[in-house]
Amino acid sequence: MNKKKSSIKNKKEITNRGYSDRNNTVERRGETRKRLLIVCEGQETEPNYFNSLYKNLNKIHLYIQVKGAGRVTLSLVEKAIELKNEDGEYNEVWCVFDRDFKSENNNQQNFNRAIALALKENIRLAISNDAFELWYLLHYEYYTSATHRNNLSQKLEERLGKKYEKNLDLYEQYLKQRQQTAIKNAENLWKDTSSDTTKAIYFDKQHPENFPEITDQLIHEFTRKHNINPSTTVYSLVQRLIYLSEND
Repeated sequence: MNKKKSSIKNKKEITNRGYSDRNNTVERRGETRKRLLIVCEGQETEPNYFNSLYKNLNKIHLYIQVKGAGRVTLSLVEKAIELKNEDGEYNEVWCVFDRDFKSENNNQQNFNRAIALALKENIRLAISNDAFELWYLLHYEYYTSATHRNNLSQKLEERLGKKYEKNLDLYEQYLKQRQQTAIKNAENLWKDTSSDTTKAIYFDKQHPENFPEITDQLIHEFTRKHNINPSTTVYSLVQRLIYLSEND
């Protein structure tokens, strides 16, 4: 009897990656849904957000796995490549991280190398400068002033009307109904200083996999763009998830 209950419990158990082991087995048996891996720098904020977003999407065409790696920039991209090679069945792999100037391991060299490596390995990037919280704030306003993550948290608290904590799940109550506003604000923020090449890559939500040839010039342009404060390309990943959930 105890063994039976344990079996039922295991089948229903939902992991922090947003899916059950049983569902993962079904996916590997040839379903036609697009499979995306999202590897995040943080272990709470970003995974909470993307798992909550996924709960609100049509899962007929889309399946995602969210991994909170607890790594930054270069080591995060390296981890994403490792996970991609271990599985081999992901249609797309995305890295979500910040340009945090305060982090010892997130120096300019590692940040630039992370972008270059991701591009060469066909890893998509959702980078925020200075922090992921900028994406949250853009749900409320078009914010264009260079700032530090502490200021972003303070402004978020003013909007939320309560203390901001990284482990809060804000999607349902605070962000869901403002999603299109955030996409528009983030897109406009990125457009203002983008070259035609970076625009083509980030704005094609239907075919973002169609990367141009990876050249030193392209890497330089991506690096320049992602070093601009404030900026975020989280919107491009959100747009992609929405599009894939609605289309074959």
